[in-house]
Amino acid sequence: MEALRAEASPERAAINEYPLLDAKRVLRIYKKLNISTIAELRDSLESGELAQRMGDRAARYIREALTQRTQFLLYEADRMAAAVETFLLDRCRVTRAEAAGEFRRRVEVVSELSFVVETADFDSVCRRLPEFGGGTTPVAVADDEASFLLPSGILLRLCRAVPADWGSALIKATGSQRHVRKLRSTASYPEEIAVYQAAGLPFIPPELREGRDEIKLAAAGKLPRLIAESDIRGELHAHSTASDGRNTIGQMAAAARQRGYQYIGITDHSQSLKLAGGLSEEALWEQIREIDQWNERLDGIRVLKSAEVDILADGSLDYPDELLKELDYTVCSIHSRFGLGKTEQTERVLRAMDNRYFTILGHATGRLLLKRPGYELDIDRIVRHARDSGCFFEINSSPDRLDLSAENARSAAQAGVRIAIDTDAHSIRDFDLVRYGIDQARRAGLSRELVLNAMTGAELGNLLALRRK
Repeated sequence: MEALRAEASPERAAINEYPLLDAKRVLRIYKKLNISTIAELRDSLESGELAQRMGDRAARYIREALTQRTQFLLYEADRMAAAVETFLLDRCRVTRAEAAGEFRRRVEVVSELSFVVETADFDSVCRRLPEFGGGTTPVAVADDEASFLLPSGILLRLCRAVPADWGSALIKATGSQRHVRKLRSTASYPEEIAVYQAAGLPFIPPELREGRDEIKLAAAGKLPRLIAESDIRGELHAHSTASDGRNTIGQMAAAARQRGYQYIGITDHSQSLKLAGGLSEEALWEQIREIDQWNERLDGIRVLKSAEVDILADGSLDYPDELLKELDYTVCSIHSRFGLGKTEQTERVLRAMDNRYFTILGHATGRLLLKRPGYELDIDRIVRHARDSGCFFEINSSPDRLDLSAENARSAAQAGVRIAIDTDAHSIRDFDLVRYGIDQARRAGLSRELVLNAMTGAELGNLLALRRK
C-alpha cells in the first residue's frame, strides 16, 4: 500500500481524505477541467465552473462529499478566509472586514471562520452571502450577528461592529473565551490597544490569547517579543533531488540566498528510508564533497552538511559515527515502528540523543494533523534530556505537521531548549511554508533568542561545534 501511495502525487492522494469522493470520477473531473488538487476542485465548485462544465448533478455530488469535513488545516483556512474577505468587500460592499476567531489566533486546525464587519446595511450583507460559491447556506441570522455554512463545509460567523466599538468587538470575536473572561473589559473602544491600555496592559498579540498566563505576564511587563519571519537567518531542514526533493542543492541554495538567508542545511534522508530515496553511506560521502564544491563557488550563503537521519528502533542512528562526524549537524527523526509503546518510544529517542552527533529532533511526535495522532512519547522526559545533553527541537512548518505542537514547544522553551523553525522543504516553493512554523512558534511564546535559526551563521556554527566536543 505504501509503495502504491508513493506512486501517486500528494495532491491526488489527498482524495483519500474524503471517503465519499469517488476517485475515478474526481480524476475524470481533474482531467476535463485541467486541475490537479482538492483545493482547485473546491475553487472550481465555488466559482460555479464545475456545475457549468460537468453539470449540476456532478457539482452536487462533489459538494456533499467535500462538506463532510468540519475541520481544516490553517493553510487551507487561509485561502478560504481570503476569498470570504474579498466577497465581503467587493460583493457585499462592507466598509471593513477583519478575520477573527481561532483563525486570527493562528490555531493549527480551524473549525470555523469568524469575521467582524463594518456596514450600514447588515441585512443586505446577509442576503448577498448565499451567493458566495453558489451554495452558501444561512444557519442563523440576527440583527448584528449571523452564521452560514460555506460550500467547503466550514462555518462562517459574522459580527457587525461600528467604528466606536471596533476594537472591543474584534477582541471578543478573536477570543479565546478564557482570554476574554480574564481580561474583564466591558467598555467600548475603537482600537484593540485601547482596550488593553484601559486594563493596564500592553497589547497582547492574538497568537497568545488562549487564557493561559498571557495576562499575568503582560501585567508584569514580561510578555516576550515574539519571533517574526524577518528574524529567520537560515533553513535547517531541506531536501534535494539526491533523495525525495524536487530541486538540486544549487537551486535550493540560490532560492535561500534570494530570501536573504545566510545558510541552508541540506538534510536528505538516510539510507534506511528507501521509499524516500535515502542516501547510502557512499552517496552521503559524495554529497559532502559536492557541498564543499558548492561552498567554493557560492557567494552570500553557506551550505551546511547535514542529513535527516533515521532513529532506528533500538535508538541507534542510521549512519556510523565516523560519517556523522563529517556533518555540521543532524536532524534525527522517526519514520518507522510508530506502534511502539510510550515507554519504548521514549527510550528510543533518549538513546538516540545520547549520541554526540545527534543535534535536532525532527517532527518529534510524528503526527499528521487530521490524519494520524502520532506516536506516544513522554515529552517531559525528552525535554529534560535535551536540555541536559545539549540537543534541540524543531517546529516543522509543514502545514499538516506543525510538530512540535504549541504546547510542547512552550515546554521546551521554558526549559531553555532552543528550537529550529524548519520547513522540511522538498522544493524551493516550500520555503514559503515558514510562515506556519512562525505562527506555531508565536503561539508557543517563542522569542528570537530561543530560535536556533534566528542566529547568525557564525553564532550557529559556534553553538553546533560545542555540541560535538
